Formats: sequence, structure tokens, C-alpha cells
Amino acid sequence: MARQKSENMEKVQSVRDELLGLMDGMDYCLDWKADPSSWSVRQVVYHLLDTPPGGMNQLLWGVLSGEIQEIDLWANLDNITPDRSSYDVEQINEDINDFFKDMNEALETASPNDIEEKSVLIHFRSRDADEERTIQALLDGAFDRHWQEHLSQIRELRDALGV
Repeated sequence: MARQKSENMEKVQSVRDELLGLMDGMDYCLDWKADPSSWSVRQVVYHLLDTPPGGMNQLLWGVLSGEIQEIDLWANLDNITPDRSSYDVEQINEDINDFFKDMNEALETASPNDIEEKSVLIHFRSRDADEERTIQALLDGAFDRHWQEHLSQIRELRDALGV
């Protein structure tokens, strides 16, 4: 189980590194969209950092402490605020680093049993479904699926811009 903890931490670090690498050179086009219905890099990043509400890092802390037993989750929110809409790439990268620093601290404090046994009930409001997920299932769903899909989206934006 200790191996699983280190694998989770490595996975989180790898996603962080990939995201920061994708952000490199994007300072002039953070709000560019391939078409009006698609998302910009800024929207994708803040969707990732703040889904579920407050971010995966805060959800992890809440589940570990027992303060969060259930959450509501809506799909396709970009989580852009007036402040975030004006951030430059340095501020966005700082937000990314802060998120992952907090994720790593939460994972450091979690025991292997916490990761396998502690869970949260998620109310998926966009599809009217409820699911109980362990911390491990949350991490797998977030960093193996959700984040990977959106990292691909950022890669596509980079390719479209020739970055």
C-alpha cells in the first residue's frame, strides 16, 4: 500500500509537470479559442483546478478529515471569475503550483488505509446520478481520466496555434 501512495504522488507530480510544460509559451494566447463554443487554455486550467468546487485538493483534505461526506458536482463549469479572467501566465502558473503543493501535502498526510477506505458520496448533478468514491477512485478518476482529457485539449489548442 505504501507503494500505491508513492505511485499516486508520482502521478500527481507528473500531471503537474505536464500541465506546466503545456503552459510554456501560452502567455499571449490564454484566451484564444478554436471556435466560440470551445474553451480557452485559461478556462480549461481553472476548470481543472476548481473541479470539484474548491478543487480536488480541498476535497481530499475534507474527506481525510471527515468534514466532507458528500458533494454536488456539475459538469462543464469553467470556473472563471473576474479576477481569474485578468491573470497573466505567471499568476496562473502560481495557482497551478499552489494546487499541486496542497495536493501533495494532503497525500503525504494520508495513510494507505485512508486512500483505500475513506470515501465521499458524489451527486453528479449534470447526469442525475450518485456514486460513492474512495480517495483512490477519486484520484484515478481525476488524474487518469479527467485531467488527461483536458491536457489533450490544451495540446490541441497549442497545435492549432503552432506553439
